[in-house]
Amino acid sequence: MKTKQIVLTLTMILFATTVKADLYKSDAGLDKIKSNVDNSAANKKEYDKNLSTVSNNVAEITKAKTTVQKQKDAVSGEIVQNNESLKKIIFQEREITQAITTEKEKLAVETKQLEQLEKMMAQIKKNQEQRNALIADYQSQLNINQDEKKAWKGREAELRAQEGKTIQTLRGLASDESTWKNKQKGYEIEVKRWAAETEKQQKIYDTYQGLKESK
Repeated sequence: MKTKQIVLTLTMILFATTVKADLYKSDAGLDKIKSNVDNSAANKKEYDKNLSTVSNNVAEITKAKTTVQKQKDAVSGEIVQNNESLKKIIFQEREITQAITTEKEKLAVETKQLEQLEKMMAQIKKNQEQRNALIADYQSQLNINQDEKKAWKGREAELRAQEGKTIQTLRGLASDESTWKNKQKGYEIEVKRWAAETEKQQKIYDTYQGLKESK
């Protein structure tokens, strides 16, 4: 987002603190006052324009912050869902690993039984084949789950990076917002000051214009 740049051009005015009455009764004195009035009005107009620009920039930054915050919230939600899925995979992996361990322990027991019980050899060998098939199946499931786990972990890294970018963007926008709001306050003060100065000079002009006409 690009904010508008402000080019400030002020007419430099030197106001006299005291003015003699006979000076303002002359044409030169009235012209001086009229010049002050015109310059004050010009300065107020310039500050009004800059205040409008700053206010628009503040509004744009606020809008951008809202959009980025929504993006961050969406990413954070995806991270939560991602972690839940990862937890499920890890839980399944533990169950499968435990099942493999259990089957291997049974296989070891049965191997010892083969040495002791020749009559049960046929049945035990059959059991071995079945359990080896189970181990292979569990191992296959474990391999699949490990691949899925890697995918979920990779997805989490991507989401974390995306979240980091949105946080960085929010920080930059907050800094811009603070800068522009400070400028906004300064311009509001200047607008009020020049409005008062314009009114003051107009009154002086009107007063001495009346004196001239009554002369």
